Amino acid sequence: MKSLSKWFGAAAAVVLLGGTAMAGDVVYVGKVKSIDSTKKEVVLTADGKDSTFKLGDNVVINRGGKDGNDLKPDDAVSVLFDKGPLTWTARYFLVKEGDYANCGLERGAFKSMDPDKKQVTLTDEGGHDVSFAMGDAKVSLNKEDSKIENYKIGDVTLAIVERVGDKATLKAIMVDRK
Repeated sequence: MKSLSKWFGAAAAVVLLGGTAMAGDVVYVGKVKSIDSTKKEVVLTADGKDSTFKLGDNVVINRGGKDGNDLKPDDAVSVLFDKGPLTWTARYFLVKEGDYANCGLERGAFKSMDPDKKQVTLTDEGGHDVSFAMGDAKVSLNKEDSKIENYKIGDVTLAIVERVGDKATLKAIMVDRK
């Protein structure tokens, strides 16, 4: 009987640790329902369902193209978060207003930059290549202004993309290398 309980204990540990290793960044789109600064939590709602997000230690809130720290109830947002096994931890909020009303977050691996077409290609999590017009996008590497030429193939990339009709144009593109 002891060996059976040890086996179940080991299996539970593998599931918990495996869940942590498989957790990854995901993008969620919704509206701010409430903010609890004491608990460092934000509740977003989408399609009638509420989801709670913990605020990461270095969370970025982009409002109007500038990093700040203010979220308000009823803000329409896209949020990049770490989907952990027990909690969802927000890392980046994009408030959809003003010049960013038609924007969203896209995540993928940097694949290429075609200077002739002024086009950036990312490979999404499903292995599909997605291309965006570069436009006048702000480029950053490790939170510092940079050039797209400094990106490496495979860099995990977060992009702010404006969609108007069938056209998708980058507003900003970011890589944080460890």
